[in-house]
Order: sequence, then structure tokens, then C-alpha cells
Amino acid sequence: MEVREIKKPYKPRHNDNEIRNFQHVKILDCNQPVHRIIFECWHCKQGLLSEVEGVSSQMLDVPCPSCGRTAIKLMANKVISTTPIPSPWQP
Repeated sequence: MEVREIKKPYKPRHNDNEIRNFQHVKILDCNQPVHRIIFECWHCKQGLLSEVEGVSSQMLDVPCPSCGRTAIKLMANKVISTTPIPSPWQP
């Protein structure tokens, strides 16, 4: 009789205490000249609605009106407006 070793599939190890940063983003009106983007500020998690013109190869920093830091970096020609809104992702 032959004994076979059963290998478990690779599973990356994650520390349960490890913080995983991510940012919620939803893009609307992609086929329009002005796109709307709903997202959370990277720093304070404030919900924001930005209107931007066009897609570009240049990176624009969008400041958060609540905390004043860079909320998100977008590849766009111009940021028309950024408005604080309740975050759709917060309970």
C-alpha cells in the first residue's frame, strides 16, 4: 500500500490585528462629459461627491472639505466640485 501526502492549498497568512486600508469609490455617468464620483475621504471617511471633467493622464489631488487633506487622487482634466454627503458605506 502506498501512503499519499495530502497537501493543503496555499493560504496566505494574515495577522488578524493587521489593518487593511481600502477606499470605497463609485463612478457614475462614465459616458457623459462630466463624471460623478462618490467616495469616502481616505483619512476621515467623510462621504464625498465630486464632479470631474474628462479622463487624463495627469493625477489630481482632491482635497476633503471636512479635514482639508487629500481625500483621493483622480486621473481627470479638472475637478469641478466636491460636496460632502453622508457616506453610503457607513452604517
